[in-house]
Amino acid sequence: MTRTRFLGHCLAAICAFAMSTIPASVRANDYPSRNISLITPVAPGSPFDLLARLFAERLSRKLKLSVVVENVTGGQAMLATKKVLNAPADGYTLFLTPGGLATTPVIFKDAGYTLDDFTPIAPVGQAPYILFVSASVKATDIPSFMKEVKERGKQLNHGVLTTSQLSVVLSKKIAATAGGAPYEEIGYKGSPEMIRALLADDVQMIATTYSIAGPHLKDGRVKAIGVVGREKSLNMPELKTFIEAGYEDIYINIVAALYARSTTPADIVEKIRTISAEVIADPSFKEAMKPTGAETWNIAVQDMQAAFKQEAKTFEQDIKKFNLKLN
Repeated sequence: MTRTRFLGHCLAAICAFAMSTIPASVRANDYPSRNISLITPVAPGSPFDLLARLFAERLSRKLKLSVVVENVTGGQAMLATKKVLNAPADGYTLFLTPGGLATTPVIFKDAGYTLDDFTPIAPVGQAPYILFVSASVKATDIPSFMKEVKERGKQLNHGVLTTSQLSVVLSKKIAATAGGAPYEEIGYKGSPEMIRALLADDVQMIATTYSIAGPHLKDGRVKAIGVVGREKSLNMPELKTFIEAGYEDIYINIVAALYARSTTPADIVEKIRTISAEVIADPSFKEAMKPTGAETWNIAVQDMQAAFKQEAKTFEQDIKKFNLKLN
């Protein structure tokens, strides 16, 4: 090793030691001092991309610096997840994920991470997904839809998001519950592509937010069958959930959760939590969420990990119950 390189290593070690001795309050006061990257596994233009950008814009106002959304799609959200894991745990790389953080390791045992590798920052929102069908589908409500799926499943295609295991599991649960010959599943990277396929009748059913498919209800190009979330949609309160119709297993929870690496300093985590909570509690933010199809997710940040772990447990039970093959 040359003398120059040796001195360089010594200087780096001294700097690292000096940083470790800085009181937490001082580190928190300095954070953030530069732009923040907000990684999300969803495609540009999708409902949760719109929510991510809305949240990033409001967070930027609070912090008085840029919060830049970066869409990293593919690999069942594992590409985005690993990008966050490979970034420094300094609070400058945050992760806004619409679920799957706990369920992906259930499917891929070699995922390389678990939920405990992340720490929750804020529950940004949730979206009660609605099942929409094309005009070629005769059904007008949940019972008639399930009957049609049973009778003519081979003639139908279900559009699913390749970035969401929950989307795929929902599709398979509907087919398994209805019985008959299963329909074909067609994968899409984002909701904009999926709605175009529905309008073209390339697929006959999709589950998405009201903001994506709702505008096409008036011209009769699509029909809303039922809500596949646990709760009703504020945009279509008259629409029943599948649970209300007697199909208690047919639901998915679509949420937007803000996370950071679990090794991020606690003082920085608390600071970004406080600021994020202020953004989410702002009535103007709640109003601005509506066009994205998202609504308030009423959960305490300390309960987020438990909720995600329960989701993973239910997800694993569904895989066994319906004998689902996901990869």
